[in-house]
Amino acid sequence: MTSAAWTSAPAFAVARVPEAERRSRWNAAALWGATGLAAFALHVAGALWLLRAPPVTPADGAPPAAIMIELAPEPEAAATEIDEVSPDLASSEASAPAAPTEAVAAETAPEALAVEEASEAAPQAEFASPEPELEAAEAQSEEIVSEQAEVLLPRTRPKPSPDRATETSRPSPKREERRDPVRPTAAARTAAKAQAQVRQAERTAASQNSSGASAASLATWQARLMAHLERRKRYPSGSQARGERGVAYVRFTIDGAGAVRAASLARSSGFPELDSEVVALVRRASPVPAPPPGAQRTITAPVRFSPR
Repeated sequence: MTSAAWTSAPAFAVARVPEAERRSRWNAAALWGATGLAAFALHVAGALWLLRAPPVTPADGAPPAAIMIELAPEPEAAATEIDEVSPDLASSEASAPAAPTEAVAAETAPEALAVEEASEAAPQAEFASPEPELEAAEAQSEEIVSEQAEVLLPRTRPKPSPDRATETSRPSPKREERRDPVRPTAAARTAAKAQAQVRQAERTAASQNSSGASAASLATWQARLMAHLERRKRYPSGSQARGERGVAYVRFTIDGAGAVRAASLARSSGFPELDSEVVALVRRASPVPAPPPGAQRTITAPVRFSPR
């Protein structure tokens, strides 16, 4: 062989190797795909078999008998029995602790559940069974109801509802004994009247003392005020030379410290110079003696002018 043939042979072998690997991979993929499809087909077949299986029916082929329970109206019976309770029994029930409402609820709950379950089971039985079986079930239920009615005839009195039980357990309010008011005797009335008179006299004396003290302090302050104005009064020389005399009234307002806030002529003396002097007198005399508590702050004071 030539050198060219030796060089081309390895190249051909190298080209054939990838194609073989590719085929093996395709074969493996096809095998796994077939396995998956077979498993899926088995699962689907099992599911269809379960869905198409016939339903299980009871051995006798009859539906369960419906049970009907009729209960008497308990509230009316409870009300009539509560009204007929004697006073001794009511007092004993009031002294004893009231029955817990939880126990009553626990006793009535199973009965209510049984009635509901029976009422739900009855329609299902009627719809599922044919007409002959329905008539047999109704006949059997009527027999059961009649038997239960015969058994329930000698029932004891029904238990009162929780609200009625709590109402009966409450003790009845005791009647308050009316007592005639104790009438005071003549001596007690006389003593009370005397005490009232003494208190009234004390109040009157206290008010008189306070009014007397206030009147005395007011009179003292007025005297001090007039003396304060008299010491600062000036007789105009012209009026004195002309022999003018008279009384002029001045009105002025002061504050709590005695300072004059306003002044004006209240009544004229007949002479303008004397009238001007009284207004100037009040302004010149400020501050005047401080007023006592409760005294008027607006004063009208007379000022007399007469030659000596």
